Amino acid sequence: MKLILGLKQQIESIIGTSLDEYEITVEEWNQSAMQLIGWEQNQSGLPEMETPEEGQPKQEFASDAIASVKSLNTEERIYFKVKFNENERTLVCWGCSASSITTETRRLIELLITNSSDRIAEELPVIYENNREQELAELGKWLRQKIEHPAGQESIPERFSFRDEMHSEKIPFLLQCETPDAHRIRSKELNKLLGSYFGEDIMLIPLGEQDWLFLSDEQIVTGEAEEDTLEAKKDLLNAFCLGLYELVASEWAGVFHLSASMPCIPVHELSAITGLLQESIHLGRAFHVAQHIHLPWELHLERLVASIPEQQRLRFIKETGKDTVIFEDSETLATLETYFSLDCNVSETAKRLFIHRNTLIYRLDKIKQEIGYDVRSFESAVLVRLLLLMYKVTKKL
Repeated sequence: MKLILGLKQQIESIIGTSLDEYEITVEEWNQSAMQLIGWEQNQSGLPEMETPEEGQPKQEFASDAIASVKSLNTEERIYFKVKFNENERTLVCWGCSASSITTETRRLIELLITNSSDRIAEELPVIYENNREQELAELGKWLRQKIEHPAGQESIPERFSFRDEMHSEKIPFLLQCETPDAHRIRSKELNKLLGSYFGEDIMLIPLGEQDWLFLSDEQIVTGEAEEDTLEAKKDLLNAFCLGLYELVASEWAGVFHLSASMPCIPVHELSAITGLLQESIHLGRAFHVAQHIHLPWELHLERLVASIPEQQRLRFIKETGKDTVIFEDSETLATLETYFSLDCNVSETAKRLFIHRNTLIYRLDKIKQEIGYDVRSFESAVLVRLLLLMYKVTKKL
């Protein structure tokens, strides 16, 4: 089954925050519903649960009540039931912070999902061209399970025939796509495009309907680095990702997000690296909405800020933020982000923004007047950088 065109993207634009996707068992959803349904109804102002009709078994009545639950509020997060996988007895859910939406918005999202479910079309069964393609699909399913239920670092099971290929160093990439139904990317087409870009056959592992993990030989990507240093390889990999993103974006319509990691030994590290790449894209989308390439080593501070409880973030903004409404101004936002990305270099920032150096200094003085921090000093720059990140992740823009 598949949802109608761009539903997730439409909802995210309505609520102004991203929706995380989860796959859980029906039993897990039912247990949560049983625990929360009474609290949910009381908190939302809905009428209390009716009592079973005379002669109706309590178990049957409870099942009906659970089936009618379209979302669950755990006080910290809200989870929306999206679709049911009958073969695997699992549910796909979308989740967001409970504080990011109102009760009215929550009901609107439930209505949108319900309406789209009525128009879901059954997909044809997946037909694999060969055993290798089927095994790669099974590996993708195995990786999803390990990421959802981590139990330490686990090696790829020996049942996969290509396991021996994963003992050599490879560079993993993760591509997430949001494409219109009429332009949905097929694995076969993507595999062909990647093969032309990398100049070799790529190990393409499907992780979802429009999510792929693929592995490339290290020498193809970083083998031509001018210096044998970590920074030189990172720069080369970044340039490689830029070219790859432009190629994919020029081939298909939609929104694409790409992440990559430094070389690893897939047989032992693939599940952990895949989780890291998924986290990097999630952080990149939350903190840098205009960017599409999200590399793990460029998101250390964002990862730290995201790990801070929301109440602590709000407290920090309140105590140090002063007039953070300044971040709502697009010019100020662009100035600060460019300034920080160029290591607080005034001359380079002015060049990147195509403005005179004195114009930039005027803007920085204006920021100092507004919030009381001069970002040309180290301590103030650190505070404003943290403020800006926390302001973004708490969705106060």
